[in-house]
Amino acid sequence: MPSRISAPLIVSLAFLAVVVGVLVAGGLWVQSTVTSSFREAETIGTARFLVEDVLRRDLDEETGVRGYAAARRPTLLQPYYEARAALPATISRAMGVLEKLHLQTAPAALEDAASTNRRWLREVAFPLMNSRSSRPPLLIRGKRLFDHLRADIASIETLLAADEARSRRRAQQAIAWVDLFAIGAISAFLAAALLFTYQQYRLGLRVEEERTKAEEQRRHSAENRAAYLAEKRIADTLQGAFVQNVLPEPAMLRLGATYLPAAEEAKVGGDWYDALELPGDRVLLAIGDVTGHGIEAAVTMNRTRQLLISCALIDPSPGPVLERVNNELFRNESPMVTAITALVDARDCEFAYAAAGHPPAVLLEPGKRARFLEVGSLPLGVLRNAAYRTHRVRSIPGALLVLYTDGAIEHSRDVVQGEELLLAAVESAAHASQSDVAAAICNRIFADRKAADDVAILTLRFADGASGSVAILEHGSQTMVAAGRKAELA
Repeated sequence: MPSRISAPLIVSLAFLAVVVGVLVAGGLWVQSTVTSSFREAETIGTARFLVEDVLRRDLDEETGVRGYAAARRPTLLQPYYEARAALPATISRAMGVLEKLHLQTAPAALEDAASTNRRWLREVAFPLMNSRSSRPPLLIRGKRLFDHLRADIASIETLLAADEARSRRRAQQAIAWVDLFAIGAISAFLAAALLFTYQQYRLGLRVEEERTKAEEQRRHSAENRAAYLAEKRIADTLQGAFVQNVLPEPAMLRLGATYLPAAEEAKVGGDWYDALELPGDRVLLAIGDVTGHGIEAAVTMNRTRQLLISCALIDPSPGPVLERVNNELFRNESPMVTAITALVDARDCEFAYAAAGHPPAVLLEPGKRARFLEVGSLPLGVLRNAAYRTHRVRSIPGALLVLYTDGAIEHSRDVVQGEELLLAAVESAAHASQSDVAAAICNRIFADRKAADDVAILTLRFADGASGSVAILEHGSQTMVAAGRKAELA
C-alpha cells in the first residue's frame, strides 16, 4: 500500500514542480516589464520637461527682442541674453534624451526647431537689434518662424504622449498578468488536490473517507498559503525596488531613515522617502504617502518619486517642484498623494520646504523644545494648477529636522496624542546615545503598540563643531560611518 500511495504523490509533486516553474518564470517577466515601463516613463517625463524648457527659452528670446524693438530699452534684452546663453545646452540635453527613447522623427523635429531658432536670430533678431525702428515686416517674419518652431515642439510632444501611452499600456498589461498568475497558482493547487483525491479513492472506501477529510483541510490551507505567497512575492518585489536602500553622505549633515511596514502581512503601502545630494553642499529631501494600499498605490508611489526627482534636477525649489508634479499626477488621474520636499543648505544651516497635504515636519534646535513647522495646501493630484508655498527656515548647528508619514501619529484615534508622542520621541531620540535617530524615534513610538499603517521617518541633523568630524548615515537597522571631514566643516 505505501508504494501505491507514493505513486500519486510523485505525480502530484511533478505537476506542482512544473506549475511553480512556470509561475516563477512568469513572475520574473512581469517584474522585468513593470521595471522597464517605469524607467521609460521616467525618461519620457525628463524629455517633456526639457522640450518645454526649450520652448520657454525660445519664447524668452522672442519676447526680449520684441520688447526691445518696441521700446528700445536695453534692459528689455535681459531675457533674450539669458535664454540665448542657456538654449544650446538645453537643446543638447533634450536631443540626448529623445535619441535614448528611439523616437523616429522627434530628434529631427528638435533639430528643425533649433535650425528655425538660428534663422530667427540671423534674419529677425539681429536686424531688429541693429535697427533704429521696429520694422514691422521683420516682426511678421519672426512670427512665422516662431509658428514653425511651435509646430516642431508640438509634434515632439505628440510623439512623447504616444510613447508614454504605449509604456503605460505595457505596465497595465503586466500588472493584469499578476492576477492571472495568482488564479493559476490556486487552480494548480486545486487540480493537484483533486488528482491526489481521485488516486486515493481507488484504495478503498474507508481510506477515501479519511483521506477526503484530510485533503479538504490541506486544500484549504494550500489555497490560503498560495494566495498569501503570491501577494507577498509581489509586495516584496515592489517594496524592495521602490524603497531607497542607501542615503547620500554629505560632509556637514547627518541623514537617517527607517521604514516600518504595517502590522497586516503582505500589505503593499505607498509610503516612501528620498534624499538627493545636489551641488553646493545642498540636499533635497522628499517624503510622501499615496492614499490606499495595493499594487496601484505602489505604482503611483514610484511614479511620484520619479516625477519629483526629474523636476528637482531641473529646478530644486520645493514649491515649483510640487506644482509640476501635481499637474502631472492630475493629468494622469492618479490617486491622491501627500508629500513634503525640503531643499537643505548645509553651509548656512538653512532649508526651504513646501508641503502638499502632508503632516508637518518637526524641528528640534539645541536648547529649545521640538516644534511642528508650518504647513498647508492640498495633496497632489487633487486640483489642477494648485499653488504650493515655499517656506524658508534659518536654523543653527546641531538642529534636527524630522520628516515622517502619517502612520507615525495615526496609530490611535487620538491624533493630538499621537503628535504629542512624536514630539516626545524626537526629543528623547535626539538626546539618546543611540546613533540611529530615525530608528530610535520609531522604537519610542511603537514600543508598546502596533503600526496600523506603514511608517517612514527621515531625519537630518546639521553638524556642529563637536560632531562634525563623523557623519553617521542611518537606514533601518543598517548604520554606516564616514569619518575624516573635520577640516571641511572648520
